[in-house]
Amino acid sequence: MTKINNIVFETFIKLFKTNKEKVLSMFNQLKIILASESTETKAMLDIYRRYVSGEKLDQKTIDQANDQFTDLIKSVGFLGVFALPGGMVAIPILIKIGKKLGIDILPKNFKDD
Repeated sequence: MTKINNIVFETFIKLFKTNKEKVLSMFNQLKIILASESTETKAMLDIYRRYVSGEKLDQKTIDQANDQFTDLIKSVGFLGVFALPGGMVAIPILIKIGKKLGIDILPKNFKDD
């Protein structure tokens, strides 16, 4: 198992060195996305807190909070996959599989549109 881990680690380091600028750019983009998610998640929690306290909220506000909750779950899933060995390779594959199955697995902040 250790030999396999070393091979995976060495492959990751080699890929990082050959694509250093691209990887650093991706990490900076991820940082921006996570900061945005944090702000949106705080707003979501505030909406849910107001709802639970009995405040009357319009359907648009509740839908906004529910959409953010869905996005949060998707983001957590991506971060979990990203943390696994080979996760950077697995994510594009999962996105393609999701598209073929008609499942939107990308959080909105990860989309280019």
